Amino acid sequence: MNRRQKGLTLVELMVVVAVMAVLAAIAYPLYTNQTQKARRADAKVALETIALAQERYYTINGSYAAALSSLQVSGDIQGGNSDEGYYTIAAPTLSGGGQGFSVTATVNSSGAQAGDAPNCGSYTIDQLGTKTATGSASNCW
Repeated sequence: MNRRQKGLTLVELMVVVAVMAVLAAIAYPLYTNQTQKARRADAKVALETIALAQERYYTINGSYAAALSSLQVSGDIQGGNSDEGYYTIAAPTLSGGGQGFSVTATVNSSGAQAGDAPNCGSYTIDQLGTKTATGSASNCW
């Protein structure tokens, strides 16, 4: 009369829980890193949009615009934020009597992207299309 029990023992269940915890501890940081990298596109798109709008403005007026509100860009960008709101866009800095510009997008200090500030904290583009970034990551752009 040997009866075999069906089901899991407490030890087996605890082993499964421990394995799941180890997998979660590895997966979560990788996931957050990848989402931060994906959100960087928000700054890049905003700066490229501003650069194109600046070139249109220059063609019409003979100099670059000193204010985002003068450009034909989305309302969020004119208001100083990227479209998704992860970055703050500074007013363009003009050089050479309006014959050059640079514009910077800086990660918002609060919000989902704030943890990426040490890696890729700000992005800059100028009239020549030169792209720079600040932070410890070497491949921000």
